[in-house]
Amino acid sequence: MFNLHEQLIKLQENEVEIHTDFSFDGIDSSISKRTINSLTDKLVVSGDSINDDSVFGTLMCFARDLASVDPKLVARGLDMLVTGFENEIKQAASAMATAGSDPTQHTEALDRYAFLFQWIVERGESTASQSHTAAAATASQAKGRKRRTNTTASGSSSGTSIAEVTTGWKAKILDLYIVLQQLLLMPLGRIWNSVPERDTFIGVFTRLAHKAMEAPAYAKDADFQAALFNSLCLWMQNYNGLYGLATMITQNLQHYEHLSESMAALVQLAYDRFNGTQLADEVLRDIANKTFNSVHDKAGPKNTARFLVKFSQLAPKALLRQMGLLIKHLDSEAHILRSAMVDVIGHLTLYLASQEEQTEIIKNQIGEYFDIIEQRFQDAHYLVRAKVLQVCQFVCSGPAKFPKRRPRLIALISGRLEDKASNVRKHAIRALTLLLETHPFSLDGAELGIEQLEASLEKINSELAQMASAAPAKPAEAEEDKEGADDDEAGEDNADANMENAEAEADVDGPQDFANAGLSPEMAAKAMHLQFQQRYYRDALHFVYQLQEAQPLLLQLLGSTNKGEVMESMDFFVTAVRFRVDGAQEGIRRMSHLIWTPNTSSSASSAADGTAEEARGVRAKLLDSYMQLYLTPSDRLSAAENTSRITRNLISLTFGATLAELTSLEELIRTLMEEGLVSADVIAKLRSVYGYTKQRLPPAQRRGAIIILGMLAQANRSIVTDDIDLYLRIGLGKYGHDDLAVAKYTCMILQCLGSSKSKRPGAVATNLDSEENKRLPMGNPIFDGLQRILEEPRRDPEWFPAAEQALNTIYALGEKPDALGARIIRAQAGLVQGLLTLSKGDTARQADEFSMDIDGEGEASPPGADAEPPARKLVDPWDLTRMLFIVGHIAIKEIVLLESIEAELKRRKSDEEPRRKKRNSPMAKPTQRGKGKGRGKAAAAAAADMQVDEDEDEDDELNQIAGTTEDEVGDIISAIRERELLYGTKSLLALFGPLLVHVCKNLGKFNDRLLTVHATAALAKFMCISSTFCEENLPLLLLLLQRAKSPVIRANISIALGDITVCFNNLIGENVQYLYGPLHDADTKVKKTTLMVLTHLILNGMVKVKGQLGEMAKCLEDKDARVADMARLFFSELSTKDNAVYNNLPDIISSLSMGAGAVNEESFGRIMKFLFDFIKEKDRQTDNVVEKLCQRFRNTTNPRQCRDIAYCMALLPYKSERSLRRLLDALPGYQDKLSEDAVYKYFVEIVSKARSQSAQKPETKALIDEYEAKLKEARAKAIGEDNIELDVDISSSSQLATQATQPSDDEMEDGDL
Repeated sequence: MFNLHEQLIKLQENEVEIHTDFSFDGIDSSISKRTINSLTDKLVVSGDSINDDSVFGTLMCFARDLASVDPKLVARGLDMLVTGFENEIKQAASAMATAGSDPTQHTEALDRYAFLFQWIVERGESTASQSHTAAAATASQAKGRKRRTNTTASGSSSGTSIAEVTTGWKAKILDLYIVLQQLLLMPLGRIWNSVPERDTFIGVFTRLAHKAMEAPAYAKDADFQAALFNSLCLWMQNYNGLYGLATMITQNLQHYEHLSESMAALVQLAYDRFNGTQLADEVLRDIANKTFNSVHDKAGPKNTARFLVKFSQLAPKALLRQMGLLIKHLDSEAHILRSAMVDVIGHLTLYLASQEEQTEIIKNQIGEYFDIIEQRFQDAHYLVRAKVLQVCQFVCSGPAKFPKRRPRLIALISGRLEDKASNVRKHAIRALTLLLETHPFSLDGAELGIEQLEASLEKINSELAQMASAAPAKPAEAEEDKEGADDDEAGEDNADANMENAEAEADVDGPQDFANAGLSPEMAAKAMHLQFQQRYYRDALHFVYQLQEAQPLLLQLLGSTNKGEVMESMDFFVTAVRFRVDGAQEGIRRMSHLIWTPNTSSSASSAADGTAEEARGVRAKLLDSYMQLYLTPSDRLSAAENTSRITRNLISLTFGATLAELTSLEELIRTLMEEGLVSADVIAKLRSVYGYTKQRLPPAQRRGAIIILGMLAQANRSIVTDDIDLYLRIGLGKYGHDDLAVAKYTCMILQCLGSSKSKRPGAVATNLDSEENKRLPMGNPIFDGLQRILEEPRRDPEWFPAAEQALNTIYALGEKPDALGARIIRAQAGLVQGLLTLSKGDTARQADEFSMDIDGEGEASPPGADAEPPARKLVDPWDLTRMLFIVGHIAIKEIVLLESIEAELKRRKSDEEPRRKKRNSPMAKPTQRGKGKGRGKAAAAAAADMQVDEDEDEDDELNQIAGTTEDEVGDIISAIRERELLYGTKSLLALFGPLLVHVCKNLGKFNDRLLTVHATAALAKFMCISSTFCEENLPLLLLLLQRAKSPVIRANISIALGDITVCFNNLIGENVQYLYGPLHDADTKVKKTTLMVLTHLILNGMVKVKGQLGEMAKCLEDKDARVADMARLFFSELSTKDNAVYNNLPDIISSLSMGAGAVNEESFGRIMKFLFDFIKEKDRQTDNVVEKLCQRFRNTTNPRQCRDIAYCMALLPYKSERSLRRLLDALPGYQDKLSEDAVYKYFVEIVSKARSQSAQKPETKALIDEYEAKLKEARAKAIGEDNIELDVDISSSSQLATQATQPSDDEMEDGDL
C-alpha cells in the first residue's frame, strides 16, 4: 500500500526506495525514448496503470535520473504523466457518478501521481539552478575576479527555472493545473477517507504552486498565473485552504518582489469570484499588524507597498473594510509605505466618488481622505510629497472634479513649487497643469480670461440687483439658506459640466428662497439660476487668480537646471495659453530663451526618473511647443484660413517683445525654418502683409511681418533675394520713412545678402571674392535708399536704431562703404552750422574725396583743435546729436572693415602659398621668368605659363600693397588704424575727435540728454580705434564714469571700458580698479551691465584677476535678485577655470572682512558658504586653505577678522588626516584667539565635523582626540582658568555635525533610490 505522506518524508530525506535496476543514467537516448513511449502507451490507455510496480518503478527512475535525460524527453515524460493524471481523474469522476462504484480505489493512483509530480518538478528546478550557477561561475572566471563576484551573486539570488531552459515544460505544468482544477471541483472526501490524507495530496500541488510562483518565468505568464490562481482559490473555497493561502501570500510578500502585484491579483480573484472576503481581511489584518523599519528591512516595506497600491486599484471595496487598521502605516518609519498609503487613499477616493448613491457616510469619508492628503503635503520625505502630488493628479483628472476641494489643493500645490526637492517641484508643476486642463468651468468655451469672466459676473450682478430692487421687502423672520448640493458629489461633477451641473454644485451659502421673498415662481427660478451663475463665475475668477499667483514661481522654474522642471513649466504655459489665462503669454516669451539650451542627452538619473520627452531635450520640447501653439493647422479651417492664422500667430510674437526676446525668437524661428516647419505659403503671406498698400495697415502688423521675414531669412537667403524690389519699395521707400522701425528691420533683412549662411546682422563676410559674398557696387539702388534713411530730417528717437542698421547694411554690402560714409558725414555736417569751414577748393571737390584714408583718396583740412566754441547756441542739438552718432558708428564700422580686409588679404596669401612653393621648386625653375616677361623653352608648358604670368602679376601687386607675410599684413592694417584713421591728414574722422572731446568735457553746458549720451558713446567708439587717442582721453572717460549723472552714460562707459580692455589691454591694466567701481553704483541697470561686462572679460581671460573678486562676491548679496543670480552664475562658471576661486579665496576673504568695504558678518557667512562649496571636494585644496587660514591668525588681532577666519575654517570638511595635522601644528598661532566664544565655538564644530567622517583610521581618531584635548587646554589658558567646562558641549555638537553630514530626504537626488 502506497503511503504518500511517508514517501514524501523519504523524498525529503533522500531515502526513497526503488525496486528496479533500471536507470536512465548512461543509457542510449534511443533506449530512453522507447522506454518513455512504452510508459506513455500504458498511461494513455488507463491512468491506473501507474499502480503497476514496474511502471511506477520506471517512472521513479525517470524522476531520479532527470538530469541525465535528454531535455526533449523530459517534456515528453512530463506530458505523459499529465495525460495519465487526467485519465485517472476522469476514471475517478466516472466512479463517483456510477452507483455502486468505489471511488476510493483511485486513491493510491492519484497519490502516486502526486508523488511523481513533486519529485520531478523539484528535481527539474534544482538541476536547472545548479547548471545556471556553474555556467555563471565559469564565465566569471574567464572575465576576471570582479566580474565573477557580481555574476555569482546575481546567479545565486535569482537562479534559473527549468521552464526557461526546457522547451514545453511550462506548457505541461499549465496543463497540470488546468487538470487539477477539475479535480478540486470534485468531492474529494469520497476518494480519500481521511482529511489528513486528502490534505497531504492537495498540499503537494500547493507547494508546487508556491515553488512555481518563486520563478519569474511562471509569474510573467498570464495564462499560467490564471490557472494557478484558480486552483489555489478552489483549494481555499472547497478544502479549508484559507489560512494556508493567507500564509503563502504573506510569505511571498515578504521575500519576493516580483510577486507583490501578483498576490494582489490573487486576493482580488478570491474576493470577486470565490467568496474570498475572509482571505482579503486576513491578509490585510496581517499587514496592518506589522511594523516596518526602513533601515533594517528594505524588501518588506517595498513589497507590501506595491501590494497595497495594486489591491486598491483592483478591489477598493475589499480594502475599505480594513482601512481603519491600515491607516496607522501613514506614520510608518518607511517612507515608501507612507507613499503607498497616500496612493491607496487616492484610489479609494476615486472609488467612493464613483458610487451612484452618494450617502452622507461616503461624503464624509471622501472629506476625511482629502484631509489626509492635505496633511501629507508636509511629509518629511520628498518622495512622499511627490506621491501626494501624483495622487492629486489622478484624483482630479477622474470623472469627479471636487470643485469645493480644488481651491485648497491648488494653494497647497502652489506652495510645493518652492520645495527643496526638484522631484517634488516637477510633480507640483504637472499637477497644476492637470488641474488647469480638467477645470470644471466649461461655460464660455472653457476659456479663463479675467476680463471676460469679470464682464459676465458684472452682468449677472446687475441683473440680480435689478431683481432685488423690484422685489418686495423681506419678512421679519430670517430665512435660513437652503442647503445646496455638496460640491463633492462626484456623480454630478463631470468634465462637460453645463449650467445644470453648475446649479447642482452650488455652495451652502447659495440662493435664497425667492418664492418666499414675494417673487413669482418664474422670477424666483430665474433669480436662483442667476445666483448659481454668480457663484460659478466667482469660483472661476478665484481659480484664475490662484493660477496667476503661481505664475511668477513657474517663470523662475523655466530657468531651472533640472530638465524635468523646465519641461513641465513649458507644458503649463502652453496649456494656460490654450485656456486664455492672463499672464501666460509672458511664460511663452520667456520660453523662447530656452532655444540656447545645449541639446545634450539626458543623464542616467533623469532617464530613470524621467520620460522619453526629457531624453529628447529642452530645445526639441520648445520647438514642439511653438509648433503646437502657432504653426499647427486647424482641421476646422481651410488651407487659406490656416495660412492667415499661422501668419497672425507669428506676427503676434513680436508685439511688445524686448530685444532679448527678439534675439531668442530669431534663433527659434531660424531653427524652425531650417527644419522645414514653415511653409512657403506662410512666407508669401508675410510678404503680402509687409507689402500691403491698399489701405492703412496698423504699424505693428507691418513691423511684425518684416521682423519675422528677417528671422526666416537667417536660414533661407532666398527670402531676400527673390523679392529685393519689395524691400526697397516698402522699407526704404515711403513706408519706411513714415515708420522708421520698418526701415530698421528692412535694413537688417538686407544684411542677409552679405552671405548665404546664417549669421547675425552687421557681420561682414571675410571671403570677399566668393560669389555668394560678392559686394555690391555703390551705385546700387539699395545704397540710395539707405542714404535717404540716414538723411531723414524727422525728429524721431527711432531714427537712431534705424540709422545704425542702415550703416551696418552699407558696410556689410558695399564695395567702398567708406566713400559713402564720407558723403553721409559731409551731408550731415553741412546741417550743423559753424562746425566745419570748408574752403572753396574743398566744396568744389566731389564727395568721394572726403572718404576715410584707406584707399588713399581725397584730402581734408583739420579744424583747429583748440578753438573754443562761442558760449551762445550756434547749432540745433538734434542735428549735432545725429552727426556725432553717425560719426561714432562709422568709426566702429571702419574697424570692422579693416579687420575684414586683413582677413581677406591673409586668406589670399594662404591660398597663394602652395602655388608659390610650386613655382620655386627645382622642377619649375626652367619655366620661371622675372616680372612675367619671356617664355619657357618647354612647349608643353606654354598654356600654363600664361596663367602663371597672370597670377604672378596679381601676387606682385598684392605684395606691394600688403607685404609678403601675414605679420606684415597685420602691421600695415594696425598702422592704418592707429595713425591714419584719427590722425591722418586725409582722414575725415580726424576732424571730429577734438569736437567729441570738447563736448564730453563740457557736458554741463550742453544741456541736452540725447546729445550727452551719444557724444560720450561716440567718444568711446573713437577710443577703440587708436591707442594714442585712447590714452589721451582715458582720464576723461573715467572721470565721466564717476561724475556723470545719467545712468545711461555710466552704463555705456562701463561697456566701453570692456571694449577698450579687449582692444588695448595694457592701458586698462593700470586702471583696472575703475572696471569694478560701477558694481557699487546706485542704479541697478549700471550695476547689472558692469557685472555682465566683467563676467565676459574674466571668463574669457581678457582680464587677470588681482584681488578684485571680492567686489564681485559682494554682488552675491545684492538686493536685486537678477544681480545676485548673475553673480552666482559667474562664480559657478569661474570655478571650472583652473582653480580660480581657490586661488583668489584669501583675497576675497580680505576684501569682505577688512577695510571700509567690508560686509556685515551675516552676509560674509552666506557668501563664504557659497564659495567654499567649490573647493570642498578637493582634499589637497582643503589642506592648503587650512594652512593659509592658520597663518592669517598669526597676523591679525582684530576680533572681527578672527571670527571670520574661524568661520571659514569651520566650513571645510576635514576629510583627510593632513588637514587635521596642519590644524594641530598651527595651534600655537591661534590659541590666544580662543578666548572669544564665537571663535572657540567654530573650532568645536571642526572637531565634531572631523569625528563625523565615516571609515576613520585609528590614527585619525587618535589625532582628533589629541587635538580636542589641546584645544580644551588652550581655551582654558586663553581665558585664564585651569579647569573649565567647555562653553559648547562637544558631544552634542558632534551629534549636530553628524546630522549635518548626512543628507536629508530633501537633499537626496532621485538616483539615490
